[in-house]
Amino acid sequence: MASSLHDESQQMSLRERKKRLAQATIEEAALRLFQQQGYEHTSVQDIAEVVMMSPRTFFRYFASKEEVLFGPMHAALSDGLRFLQHAAPTESPHAALRATFECLASQYQQQRASFLLRYQVAVQTPSIASVYLYALMETEPAICEALCSRLESVPNRHEIRFLVAIYMTALRVALEVWLEQEAQGDLVSLLREYLDDFSSLSHHA
Repeated sequence: MASSLHDESQQMSLRERKKRLAQATIEEAALRLFQQQGYEHTSVQDIAEVVMMSPRTFFRYFASKEEVLFGPMHAALSDGLRFLQHAAPTESPHAALRATFECLASQYQQQRASFLLRYQVAVQTPSIASVYLYALMETEPAICEALCSRLESVPNRHEIRFLVAIYMTALRVALEVWLEQEAQGDLVSLLREYLDDFSSLSHHA
């Protein structure tokens, strides 16, 4: 019985490795095509042909070409949300959010080449640039909900929504500056500067 479970676990692991390898191959081909001929002029058919698979097989790995482009951003945001869900209940909202957004910035920094490439594709495509911004904004309600349900000392929900929006704006601006500079420098430090500036302004208000 134990041997059977071990074999099944190994089989699952092998299947997962194969899936991730296929996804990485598709991503690499898609990003290359996006750069060469533009995002809007690249079809799923084009991507599938380069990696020698059918469009039907492509859709086993990605729901759309948009998911290929923005998948790592959504994954990073999901990781940030999971990080927040493990915050100590006694933490202040500011402390929990600061740690969470620094974690997010760190995720981006660890994958700087991947995010820089995606950003360059996004800014060259007006229809995608707005989606790029919305991908950050759409996570705000989930962060707000996690904060309200996790922490003991939470002010009213409207204040938390506003606070989350401020932290997300700081991350967005830090990301844009960092990516405009071709992902040089320390993103986490840049985000901390913006958050310190906000903290200083709020204390002087």
